[in-house]
Amino acid sequence: KVAEEHAVRPYMAAQRRISEFAKGHDLKNRPHAMLWLSKVYGIPAGMYACQVWGTHYLREGSEFESQLQKRHLCSLRRILGVKNSTTNWPVLRECGQEPLQFFWFRASIKFFNSMLDSNSEVLRRVLRADLSLASFDSSCWAAEVSNAFGGMRNGDSFKQNMLRAEKIPMQEFIGDLRYRQQKVWRGADVFCPRAVNKKVVTYHKWCGNSESGPRGAPFCIPSYLFKDLDKHVLRNISRFRLRAHHLRVESGKWLGGSSICDKCECGEVQDEKHVLFFCKCTEVRELRTRYKDLFEEMFKTLRVFAPPSNADFIPFLACHHTITDSEINAFLNQDSYRLLRFVSDLVSIFDTG
Repeated sequence: KVAEEHAVRPYMAAQRRISEFAKGHDLKNRPHAMLWLSKVYGIPAGMYACQVWGTHYLREGSEFESQLQKRHLCSLRRILGVKNSTTNWPVLRECGQEPLQFFWFRASIKFFNSMLDSNSEVLRRVLRADLSLASFDSSCWAAEVSNAFGGMRNGDSFKQNMLRAEKIPMQEFIGDLRYRQQKVWRGADVFCPRAVNKKVVTYHKWCGNSESGPRGAPFCIPSYLFKDLDKHVLRNISRFRLRAHHLRVESGKWLGGSSICDKCECGEVQDEKHVLFFCKCTEVRELRTRYKDLFEEMFKTLRVFAPPSNADFIPFLACHHTITDSEINAFLNQDSYRLLRFVSDLVSIFDTG
């Protein structure tokens, strides 16, 4: 942990320079640009000597133990405008980024492979000695790296390669590491958001963008982060998607009391699904009526939001109607300015209590 502090300093210096650059070029309200700068300038600064000190954080389940990772998550939350307690995995996915563990582990394996090819006899002998020590001392470099392969599909093969001083195939390793780190989303896939009430599940099923990112990254940045939006609109949208809002499903946890909607008489949990489609509160009904073009096509097959031509628009769904998780996800990931304004106005209604 002492060695990690040597990486914290250049990382924080990089973040300061990013902030100064963004201020000088009017990029503070351009979240996609800020996220790109964080990825190409901030993360490399946080990799200083990570092949040496980062081995302690390479095991499955230790993705967020590092102080450097915690600082990086804080910077991402500031870009999105959400509170510091917002759940880690959804924040990373919303920003199209991976845990720093991915970069540290990849760098460590590249370091190991390069030592095998080194023209320095002394370095090769030191590596062989450390590999021999791995079976006796779990704190040595080779032991920490080889034990970090747990949870990978080919983890045993990678471990044997390392202990036999054989190269680890990089592309296969990177694919396995990403597969391990996406375990949280595969686990969320089998649950219903209302059944388990976990933020990771809710985000994955209702809000998460499933499109792959550039250069093999598992996820891409959602389209709203590329839009020219007012700061409060951007913040409201991020809060809604990451469950950092004041809906009773969330506020009830830290204020106490029921999570049932207090604005209408439906008797349902006041969550994202309820306020989007079911809440009969006067303010919400008026808001849906203003943005009825967002709902008419989506609910045409249900014959609820598209009644006969001589009838008025019905600005809510009845409790017996069913909306699937995939329909909610498709609705929230539309590339539409009007949807973004609707979501922001909706969050503002419930912010006022």
